[in-house]
Amino acid sequence: MLKRDMTIKDLQGHIRRIDFHPDKKHEVVLKLFEEVGELSVEMRKEHQHGLDESRKKAIKYELYDVLHYVTHIANIYGIDLEDAIIEKDRINEQRYDDRREKE
Repeated sequence: MLKRDMTIKDLQGHIRRIDFHPDKKHEVVLKLFEEVGELSVEMRKEHQHGLDESRKKAIKYELYDVLHYVTHIANIYGIDLEDAIIEKDRINEQRYDDRREKE
């Protein structure tokens, strides 16, 4: 069971325990695409009809589903997401002028 003060490592370990299928890479990435599509549908509905609590909850749950499958893919490839986030953020900071701290 996940707790409120969980880390990315905690989430990654949880998903590895409940959903780890390295033999189904293709199916997992297709599920990711499906969940991104479902998130897009909810966001389109929000754009057309406004944001109420029901729509916000639907978007929240679709975001988790996307995160679940991104994490599942990282687990399949043995990628530590915390390390990936830190490393890529440093790269992006150097790559994009608007991200650099102002002196």
